[in-house]
Amino acid sequence: MADELVSTTLVVRLANCILRPYRASDLEPLCAAANDPAIARYMRDAFPSPYTQEAGLQWLRICHVEGLPPVTPASSPPDVNFAICLLDGTFVGGAGLRALGTDGTDRYTREIGYWVDRRFWGRGLATEVAAGLGRWALSSAGRRLTSDGQPLQRIEAGVYAGNLASAKVLERAGYVREGVRRQAVVKNGVMHDVIIYGLIASDLDKDAHE
Repeated sequence: MADELVSTTLVVRLANCILRPYRASDLEPLCAAANDPAIARYMRDAFPSPYTQEAGLQWLRICHVEGLPPVTPASSPPDVNFAICLLDGTFVGGAGLRALGTDGTDRYTREIGYWVDRRFWGRGLATEVAAGLGRWALSSAGRRLTSDGQPLQRIEAGVYAGNLASAKVLERAGYVREGVRRQAVVKNGVMHDVIIYGLIASDLDKDAHE
C-alpha cells in the first residue's frame, strides 16, 4: 500500500525536533503522554481518553509499525503519521496529514493534526511542527503523498474556537484564518464552532519574497 510506504519511510528534520515513523518502543511514552485530559480536550473523538495501552497498540498498528499486525483496510489511516521527537530522541507527541473526502475532489489537500506532551508546552514545538510539516508537504517532497505524483496545493486545520493556544500556533506558523464553521462539532456534549486555517502553495511563494 502507498499509505504503508509513506508511513514507514519518511523523516522530516526540523530545527529542534524530528518527525519520524512510529516505532514499537514508542508505546509506553505515547500512552503516558496521550493519557492527559488536556491533550484530548480539543481532539476528535477518535483520540481515546483515557488513552490505554490497548489504544496505543491500535494506533501503532494503524501506523504500520514494524512487527505489529496492521489494521484491516476498513480502518483507513491518514496518509502519513509521525512521532515528534526531540533531537536527543525523546518522544514528545504526534503529527499527521490526513486525506479529505473519498471521491478525489480534495486530492491535493491534506488536513494537518498535531499534539505535544504537556510537559513540553511553551517551547514552540507545536509551531515548529505545524510550520515545518506544512511546508514539507507543499514542497516537492509532498508529491509522494498523492496518487498521481502531483504536488499538494493546500494544508488545512480546523481548531475548536475555545482552543486559543492552537489557533495562535497556526497563526505563528503562517496559516491564514479563513472562516468559521459555526456549531460544527460536538465534544463531551458541548457544541463548538470550528475555525478553519489554511496554508497554500502560493503563501510560501509570498513568504519567500517578503
